[in-house]
Amino acid sequence: MTAFREIRGVQQHREGELRRWFQSEFFDLFTTQDAAGDLQWFQLCYARDTWRERVLEWRRGRGFQHLKVRDSANPAKKDSGELVPNGLLPYFEVTDRFAAAGGLPPPIQAFVLEKVREYARPARRFRSPRARTPKWLQRLRFLDRAVHDR
Repeated sequence: MTAFREIRGVQQHREGELRRWFQSEFFDLFTTQDAAGDLQWFQLCYARDTWRERVLEWRRGRGFQHLKVRDSANPAKKDSGELVPNGLLPYFEVTDRFAAAGGLPPPIQAFVLEKVREYARPARRFRSPRARTPKWLQRLRFLDRAVHDR
């Protein structure tokens, strides 16, 4: 696994915001930070340059989206860049690779990793008190605790 490297010369859109782009063999990470250095937005693109490429996007005040590039019947439009909602995030693959990759500023890596974990665990306040936790989520929580308690 190669480490992240920062791509320099990213076009800045708004005064007081810092847009950054980090890239590794498996990931592209785009971020926007406010003047205080707090992350306001990120797009974590994983399995980049493959048919499996997907995007986990987070925006402060809005939350998460898991996206993929729309498949087009017209081959000329394959790289249109249009993102559409997509299914499940391969949680363990993404978190393991992201945690193992170096080269990111530690506050950014910790924040994005925490947000990926948050995305995989839906907030309980939105669930009915009588609702059962799905089996897949029980297994995920159990495995995640086992890995982090080592």
